[in-house]
Amino acid sequence: MHRISLMMLFVLLTLPSINYSMAAGIQIGKTRVIYDAQKKEVALPLINKGSELPWLIQSWVDSGDGKTRGPFIVTPPLFRLDARTEQSLRIVWSGGALPLDRESLFFINVRTIPASDKNDDDKNVLRLIYKTRLKLFYRPEGLPGTPTEACEHLQFSLNGTMLQVSNPSAYHIVFDSLYVSDRLLPNADTVAPKSTTSLPVPAAISSRNVAWRCITDYGNASEKFRGQMDNG
Repeated sequence: MHRISLMMLFVLLTLPSINYSMAAGIQIGKTRVIYDAQKKEVALPLINKGSELPWLIQSWVDSGDGKTRGPFIVTPPLFRLDARTEQSLRIVWSGGALPLDRESLFFINVRTIPASDKNDDDKNVLRLIYKTRLKLFYRPEGLPGTPTEACEHLQFSLNGTMLQVSNPSAYHIVFDSLYVSDRLLPNADTVAPKSTTSLPVPAAISSRNVAWRCITDYGNASEKFRGQMDNG
């Protein structure tokens, strides 16, 4: 029977975006990145919270499918982050054509690879490669309203067992929570600008009441808004 050295095994984990995400020993200083068009660049701070070993950091931006690279340059794209040190990624728009009347959504990927401890050279060690994915919003200048107003003015209608959520604003809306007749809809996520998305609702609901919170630019939950579903 052949022995498989676990030292050669790397497992790729995709972590959810949580407040001040921690990919093993690496702390990521934001849960989302807002790229205002008037800025030349935006920074994403990373901290190695470990006390001994360095990590290798690899970063890039994709267009949402996990494959197509977005119109942004991340520097440095690959670097070593020593223990108890901090460095920021610099994200720069490369000048590709993007809509001027609404936000555009991309994703920044941060892959963290642990260094090898010399004391483990003769041991079978399982090393984990962590990959964190954060939303990156490109925000043109002069968009009407604010993200908070966009959240407040969402429109809801019921069409059979489907809830239609319409976002007439120029901003992406990301739900923190969405309740229909006091029932949580677990699949509520993102509604793109000037678009409508459909979500299934429980078959038996006792009212047309809707309550929701959105994720703010700072990664926390907004105040709770309340409304009524119209007929679809």
